[in-house]
Amino acid sequence: MAKRLAQRIGRRKRSRQVDQDENSIPINQETAEIIAQQKKLFREQFGREPGPDDPLFFESSVAVPQFLSVESQEEVWKSLLQAAGDSEIDPAIVYAMNKTGRIVTETNAQFLTDAELWHDAVDEYHQRIESGETQ
Repeated sequence: MAKRLAQRIGRRKRSRQVDQDENSIPINQETAEIIAQQKKLFREQFGREPGPDDPLFFESSVAVPQFLSVESQEEVWKSLLQAAGDSEIDPAIVYAMNKTGRIVTETNAQFLTDAELWHDAVDEYHQRIESGETQ
């Protein structure tokens, strides 16, 4: 199934490890750069290095680190789905992202604990299209 997903996504990038322990997850260079940028923003906002219990994505309008509010998370997710929909990403993948709340790539597919739900969402999209239903 991971191979099928990789074919749909169609982009292969070199991966790297964030940490070298057994719980590390491979990420691509772009993701590593985003994490580095978020850590830089954290240092600028709060004047210190982020700790293990601090959020990577945080509310920018507060003096003490706080995780994004539900409203902020929903806004970010909507923007992400819009960008994915506007790009050349397979619409079935965008549908599955929205349906499952997951972003699955060739790199992280092996770590997906509910892979069947993801693939069911992709298949559901194709069934809806074949039956003439619109999104």
